[in-house]
Amino acid sequence: MMKVSNNEMRKALWSTFWRSFAANAPWELTRQEATGYAFSMVPSLRVIYKDDKNGKAQALQRHMQFFNITNVLLPLVLGTSIAMEEENKANPDFDPAIINNVKVSLMGPLSAIGDSMFLTTWRVICMGISLALCQAGNILGPILFMASYNVVTIAVRWFGLKIGYEQGTKFIQRVSDSNIIQSISNKASILGMMVVGAMIPSYVVVNSPIKIGTGKSAVSLVSTLNQIVPSMLPLAATLIVLWMIRKKWKVSWILVTVVAFSIIGTWLHILSA
Repeated sequence: MMKVSNNEMRKALWSTFWRSFAANAPWELTRQEATGYAFSMVPSLRVIYKDDKNGKAQALQRHMQFFNITNVLLPLVLGTSIAMEEENKANPDFDPAIINNVKVSLMGPLSAIGDSMFLTTWRVICMGISLALCQAGNILGPILFMASYNVVTIAVRWFGLKIGYEQGTKFIQRVSDSNIIQSISNKASILGMMVVGAMIPSYVVVNSPIKIGTGKSAVSLVSTLNQIVPSMLPLAATLIVLWMIRKKWKVSWILVTVVAFSIIGTWLHILSA
């Protein structure tokens, strides 16, 4: 796949990169990210089809088809689409239907790795790092979260666009053949669950004033349970909520149940702050 490296295309790629951040802004139910995807493709299509208005119109129509992916990995697919659009312009025998076929084939595997790595793993890790500062009222808390999360994701966006454009479908094919996407997705999911589990003792608070025994020999129920399993009550509360989620309880009902149990438990002196 031959590329012509010039200032015009480099500027178009930069413009595509910045536009990709707003790709979810026009998200809607029928085509989801399609409008944002086409919006991001416009600068590059103007360069590729600058002397072919009909070709540009057809390309825009192609990219208005249904599409949805984890936004962080969107530029990788954009770069691949731009490379294929260049090939379509240069090669009369190229079948433009392949462009959308490749996009559709990338949605599932890349969304799996994107959701597990960035939304449920890296974002949770960044939140865990900064949450203590936020609870202390330190302004550095949100700043640290934004910086740590975005430095990595912005780098992934740019290099994804660059790799997608320079390698075309070859890179995606190599990754797919090696089964690395499934492997990374599984490992990232495990890491994310470990991070969430490690946060339970710090951010799930369940206390009880109940004591076992009388007088000076009385022992706190919480400390006794913690000797058996550290943070047993927070763990039990988390597992109960997890059970509710698996039983497909609505979030609103889960919140109402937790609040009601907390109020009643405090009134009965079973729970305490």
